[in-house]
Amino acid sequence: MAEDGDIEFSVAEDRRYTKEHLWLQVIDREEDEDGNVQTTVKVGVSEYVAAVWGEFIRVTLPNLSALDGFDEGEEKSQEKSGLEGELAAEDILVTLRTADDVVLLDSPFPCGILELNGEVEDSPDLVNSEAYGDGWLMIVRPHEYEEDHFLSPQEYIEFLAESL
Repeated sequence: MAEDGDIEFSVAEDRRYTKEHLWLQVIDREEDEDGNVQTTVKVGVSEYVAAVWGEFIRVTLPNLSALDGFDEGEEKSQEKSGLEGELAAEDILVTLRTADDVVLLDSPFPCGILELNGEVEDSPDLVNSEAYGDGWLMIVRPHEYEEDHFLSPQEYIEFLAESL
């Protein structure tokens, strides 16, 4: 917090945002044999969340073995698709714990999980200090991704200004 009580945080310009304060960064787009576009998205928490709720002392990512689409007996299909699990829209994407509160953030879309950043569970401070860098949460492949459904950096700033 700044001395005058204002909240200090930054908003990265190269991503989209949700009203639940997640950031979404497209890291790959490719077209499959059928002409369908597959988008790969890195997901994280905006700096605003830590600025408002305080320092995170624990980060819990989804338990892949409890998710739909995870079956240890189907390792070949998992390797072929690259997916480690599935999240439905509004499934809990991440649980963030502060000294005084628990923050649950839901998935903004149905998606397959390609990779979890276990470093944030081992070092929750990464979400506080490196929200737009090493503090990312996961890499996913949304079943449908429409960039226009999410807030641009300027729209996110305007949304925050209205809600403060």
